[in-house]
Amino acid sequence: MIIRSSNKVIMNKTVTITEEEVKKWNLNMPDEMLEAVANRFKLLSEPMRLKILRVLCEREHTVQEIVNKVNATQANISKHLALLHDNGIVNRRKEGLKCYYRIADDSIIYSCYLSSRSVVENLQDRLNWLQKVNTK
Repeated sequence: MIIRSSNKVIMNKTVTITEEEVKKWNLNMPDEMLEAVANRFKLLSEPMRLKILRVLCEREHTVQEIVNKVNATQANISKHLALLHDNGIVNRRKEGLKCYYRIADDSIIYSCYLSSRSVVENLQDRLNWLQKVNTK
């Protein structure tokens, strides 16, 4: 999977998921793990956190850079970054007075990409259906 932003390659990884792995997941996933997966989806259910992750796909950024790019308050961004950090989604490092954030778990980017692609495909299918209905 290659993800590009302004002609810069951000990721160049191939991820292969076999049908066997999916079946194994379905059969062997304990309830406690399902709870953890549900919590991961809850983290991604907030549009502001998705905006932050979209910014961090480019490279690591300071809090102020993120604030400027997503047009939100520093308090709001800091709250979301703390939640993402506490759940292992982003890492941070301090350099002097500045705190830099970066994505710690690439699977989040794959999840967002796959979900986005699925949404677009679903909308395209609906649009195609509507066009067929309207031409009849």
